Amino acid sequence: MAVESPSWFLRDKVKEYIGRIAAEAGVEVNLGLVEAKRAQKQYGDVSVPLFKLYRATGLSAEEFFKRLGEAAGRVPDNLLRFKGVVNGFLNLEVNPSEYAPVVLESIRVHGDRYGHIASEKRERVIVEFVSANPIHPLHIGHLRNGILGDALQRLLKSRGHDVKAHFYIDDVGLQVAFAVYGFQRVKGLRGSEKPDHFVGAIYTMVNLLVELKKLKREAEKEQDPHKVAQINSRIDEYVSRLKEYSEQYPEVFNTLADLVRESEDPEAEIRRINRGYEEGEPWAVKATRETINTCLDGIKETLHRLGIVFDSWDWESEITVWSEATEDALRKLSETGLVERKDGALVFRADLLAESREVREAAGIPTGFTVVPLTLKRSDGTTLYTTRDIAYSIWKLARADKVINVIATQQSLAQAQLRLALYALGYRDIGRRLLHYAYEIVMLPGTRMSSRKGVYVSADEIIQETVDRARTEIKKRGLGTEEDAEKIGLGALKFFMLSQTPNRVITFSWERVLDFEQNSGPFIQYSYVRAASILRKASEQGITGKGDPRLLGSEEKTVILLLGEFPSTVVEAADNLRPDIVTSYLNTLASEFNRYYDSTPVLKAPEGLREARLELVRAVARVLSNGMSLLGIQPPQRM
Repeated sequence: MAVESPSWFLRDKVKEYIGRIAAEAGVEVNLGLVEAKRAQKQYGDVSVPLFKLYRATGLSAEEFFKRLGEAAGRVPDNLLRFKGVVNGFLNLEVNPSEYAPVVLESIRVHGDRYGHIASEKRERVIVEFVSANPIHPLHIGHLRNGILGDALQRLLKSRGHDVKAHFYIDDVGLQVAFAVYGFQRVKGLRGSEKPDHFVGAIYTMVNLLVELKKLKREAEKEQDPHKVAQINSRIDEYVSRLKEYSEQYPEVFNTLADLVRESEDPEAEIRRINRGYEEGEPWAVKATRETINTCLDGIKETLHRLGIVFDSWDWESEITVWSEATEDALRKLSETGLVERKDGALVFRADLLAESREVREAAGIPTGFTVVPLTLKRSDGTTLYTTRDIAYSIWKLARADKVINVIATQQSLAQAQLRLALYALGYRDIGRRLLHYAYEIVMLPGTRMSSRKGVYVSADEIIQETVDRARTEIKKRGLGTEEDAEKIGLGALKFFMLSQTPNRVITFSWERVLDFEQNSGPFIQYSYVRAASILRKASEQGITGKGDPRLLGSEEKTVILLLGEFPSTVVEAADNLRPDIVTSYLNTLASEFNRYYDSTPVLKAPEGLREARLELVRAVARVLSNGMSLLGIQPPQRM
């Protein structure tokens, strides 16, 4: 008998059983209130809380418990056995010889779709993630963002939703113009370096050189010795950083240094590029797109290595600027009465709107979260990123029932202001439709990142170091290929980034990332490889017959119960956007499987039982594989 979710099948059987013993006891219970929970090991396998049930009967707790307990002894059941009532919980034991056929047949029939249960309400969902500024390589923060976003879209697809992955290309603004200014002068000097690293170095060098020029002018004009000392300290810092770049990129550095030195006002030239691009002038568009696409080529290489694929690359310029969508949104927002002029700037009074509890609920703004006014336009007429994001959000909402923005928690205020602006524009259910999936930073001890100063650890460095360490580890063990090292390294990174709730700061640790013994990607992969190895050995020994799951007993019960819980676990993880629920489940299953195999013979078991146990091992391999797939982790062949 194959079912979508064996644990739900078991839950329904528990409800039926409670209904039968209640009828036998002469009491009427509302079966809709019956819950089936995993019991503490000493009490059985399933616990049913009785508090809600007895209150509806009018009986005392003591009388209700007594009647049910006595009735349970008179109501036989092949699947469930009454274990007693303890602390208000009715405890049951599951008969593995009855439950194992349901679990193993369900896994066999559904195969790689086991764990995929379509939601009753399927939605069009856009998951926007990574969306890194296209002027430098991805760094470790983008790594967490990308891995989270990819896992979210995989989980949502498992529920049957129509999910699209979007990357927002922030190609408007002075940051991009800094990179364009330098790239156009030195683009022929790249050589074989990865393109995003090359563009990132140019962006940083131009920033430092321009800032250094300003600081030197300030120092010449400043009369206060104390302020001069402060300026000189910053000059020393910038010179030190530039020295590193001059050694790494001597020809590029000298060219850029000459460019900035010979220009009377390099910032004016950079602003001209920015303005020209926003206005769609052909020369600026050509130069900017060439620079950005060069950087994107490198970013796409990194994403490809991670197995992250996007359905849409959304250009900010096209969607929000050249289309005049931002100006249209501003015009409509100004008609709400919540926009005012302040010191020449255009300001949206998000704070006034947030005073209403009803509005906060509709916009998904937590109670107590402080909201301040949002500057829509500076006094010079330029718009801010969040302003343009209003237009982008309207574009996304026209294409989806729900939009999930995977953005660092530091952007919580901007995301709240965004939802309030959209509420003011008539999106009354915006709190449900536009979700800020906030995640915390990844701490690298001893490192404080700044892309402007060129101080960051790139995702490529982290990935390569992880793969190199994985290669060293599997060489020690004497098994595994280069391809296996790649899968183990990437699997280790992904599992590490996903194994903690997104609202927790992660402190990066190689020991935790590559722990082969517990709660890590390599541990899950090793458990899968171990199961696959057992099956391979069985095949080599000519053991090919299908086993009878009814022969499985108490030794296998813990693993069987866990296997049955996989689909409901995936549903919980997907519906609550919690990949860490899957990582926790996989760690538990891998631990229990290894414990089982270390204590129980499989290949050396008596014929019949041996085949049944091999069916269990096959099911474990399948569920571990399905679980890893939902996290974007590939299993290696050997390790």
